[in-house]
Amino acid sequence: MPSRSPSRDRGPGQGPQVGPKPPTPVPPRPGAKTGAHPAPRRASARQSIVRARQRRLYLAGGLVTVIVVAAAVLVAVSFISNGKASSPTRSAVGQFVLPPGVQSAVEAVPTAKLVAAALSKNNYAAPLQALPAKNEILTSAGKPEIVYIGADSCPFCAGERWALVMALSKFGTFSKLMGTTSSAVDTNPSTPTFSFYGSNYSSQHISFVPVETTTNRYDPSIGSYQPLQQPSAFERSLYSKWDRPPYTSQAGGIPFVYLAGRYLLTGGQYDASKIAGWQMLRAADYITAGNNPTSLGAEAAAGHLIGEICSLTHDQPARVCSGVPASLKG
Repeated sequence: MPSRSPSRDRGPGQGPQVGPKPPTPVPPRPGAKTGAHPAPRRASARQSIVRARQRRLYLAGGLVTVIVVAAAVLVAVSFISNGKASSPTRSAVGQFVLPPGVQSAVEAVPTAKLVAAALSKNNYAAPLQALPAKNEILTSAGKPEIVYIGADSCPFCAGERWALVMALSKFGTFSKLMGTTSSAVDTNPSTPTFSFYGSNYSSQHISFVPVETTTNRYDPSIGSYQPLQQPSAFERSLYSKWDRPPYTSQAGGIPFVYLAGRYLLTGGQYDASKIAGWQMLRAADYITAGNNPTSLGAEAAAGHLIGEICSLTHDQPARVCSGVPASLKG
């Protein structure tokens, strides 16, 4: 799926088995009678050698068993915490562990600042589009479901994920987020960002289903980026139906965010080109500063998302939605 420029879209993807051969008979020694038993002393020496060899094998086998059992116990202990087995974090090519404090800094930007940026007359970020009121609300486990389709390679997805993490963290909790950069050979090369691949999101109010379709590595042998995740048939149907005119002037682009059948995002909401090529920690400091065009754009984008999500959750949780004016809710 090609990425989309914010300026073009809304703002700034065998025969039978053979048995063992019988042993070849050993010819008798010269002068020996056929069938005669070997001398007792020679037989005793051979048996002693065999027995010694067997003892060594048994001892080695016992040691291996002890080592294997001990290793299994250590693995089990390392994966069990508070009586629950933990699942390993999945990662993909081009992803890295987030520097300490990056995620918490982004999630800590106050809702009031996000809302204020969205309400600004400077139009720091584009709002979402309303979908026809007759649409059925998409839910999962009784909660409004938000579907995101993007790619680690996509530079405009890279910018949008900062805003998504700011906004969604007000309604739930992210875990196992990884860092990545957009493609080094595309527009706004190597833009630092989060990746939703392998992450978890827990919320009492909404469901979030992210799909990252490719890694950030271009593979010349296939003429595309390395594949990562495939949208489900249902997710593909949403994408095909809504990522097209009149909802966008460039069909088939990403990021694509479908908010429960009520609101739609097709493309980046703001311009994050300033942080292209930066290290993750430097970018996080800049994008949470609130005093530059990029950070104000990310905050405004998150504020618009929060407003629409509050309308989906019927103003829950109150600690978030009570400070969001009606003008941002649809």
